[in-house]
Amino acid sequence: MATSPKFPRRLLAGSGAVILAVSLAACSSGEESSGDDTTDSSTASGDIRVGMIASLVPQFEEYAAVFEESNPDINVTVQAVAESPADYTQQLATENLSGSVPDVLFNTGGLNQTLDANGLLWDMSEWLDEGRSGLDSAEFSPNFLGLFEGEDGRITGLPVSADSGVIVYNIEQFEEYGAELPSEDWTYDEMYDAARTIYEGSGGDVFGIVTPLGVAETPFQWYPVIRAYGSDMYDTNAGEFVFANPAGLEAWTTLLEPYTDDFGVPYSTLANDPGKNLFPSEQAAMEVASTARIAALREQMQSEWDVVAMPVIDGTRTTGGGAYSLSIGDKSENKSAAWEFLAWFYSVDGGLEVAKDDGVIPATTDGIENGTWQQNPPAVPANFVPAVQTSIEDAILQQPYPADVAPEVLPALQEAIQLVMLRDESIESAFTAAQDSLNALLK
Repeated sequence: MATSPKFPRRLLAGSGAVILAVSLAACSSGEESSGDDTTDSSTASGDIRVGMIASLVPQFEEYAAVFEESNPDINVTVQAVAESPADYTQQLATENLSGSVPDVLFNTGGLNQTLDANGLLWDMSEWLDEGRSGLDSAEFSPNFLGLFEGEDGRITGLPVSADSGVIVYNIEQFEEYGAELPSEDWTYDEMYDAARTIYEGSGGDVFGIVTPLGVAETPFQWYPVIRAYGSDMYDTNAGEFVFANPAGLEAWTTLLEPYTDDFGVPYSTLANDPGKNLFPSEQAAMEVASTARIAALREQMQSEWDVVAMPVIDGTRTTGGGAYSLSIGDKSENKSAAWEFLAWFYSVDGGLEVAKDDGVIPATTDGIENGTWQQNPPAVPANFVPAVQTSIEDAILQQPYPADVAPEVLPALQEAIQLVMLRDESIESAFTAAQDSLNALLK
């Protein structure tokens, strides 16, 4: 039961946002869901809405159309939601006030705890235990399902794709500006050297890389760097945050380098926009992307491009892993129909069959090892299958933080970055303060 709002601080900067956060907590403060639909799945019918990030809307509109062909009694509408985690969370807060949260929700491992703490996600575990409509948690890879499973056994999301981090790069820009093309075992230093070469060679017209740290909203882009240096965000044995220890500070220094040395997309740019258009519009020569993004880039890219596994630091591959998931809204008034959509989507001859052409790598044990994504993949990018095989094998998945503190982690890191970039505070001082503030919340 949510008793207090747990939204990131940056969402609470405006007076209206405070009201939204408080109202969201009030709307989910212990009342039974009015949409506790336990209708038999065989009679499921009616309308459902799927809330999906804008970049994946075209794919899910296709999935919905195919689903409706075999389920004519269920009408699916795909609704675009914000790409930014902070903006998405605020959007759901607003929709929750009017009872208009979608029946099926886009979710990620990084968002799950915040959304669940605010009463937005329905616990799927009972119907999964039943194997309702053939959907069973046992088929999912434990690593990826674990991103959406609480210590109390609640399961609030089912992973769609076994996503991992890769580098996408513009071959033509590398060649034009004399940068060495990436190799399978390249290092972080070599990646940065290429980025500098491109930025300087273009006279500043092309950024070498979309700065991997961004504004810290997407941990798969930066968390593995923390681990590669021998640190971590949270030490479960000690029960405290440790990311500002000496190894952690070395990692943050590396992550901030494209900002501080002026060869990556500037902080001011990414603070206002996540920068998703910079690589396809050829304003940046490289980007840390999830494998799920490859399908969209196939449609957007005009120049020759390819993909390569993440570089290494001290012998450790800096590959992040995770998954986006589909969840059912706690207030959905048609959970049975929403469940039928999920049961179809995750079936090998249903949604996963349709999704294979979009580069979806099923987050199931069999799908990762033997999935059709490895067979006859699209010609572009040429190195897709080898790069992804390496990335899945080496992916570092971030484990959940203590639930009551989890929503405060990214805001604390974002504040530290702001102190460094906007107030010239030292990295040690800013990140130590962030670490101390989070540890104080654990006491």
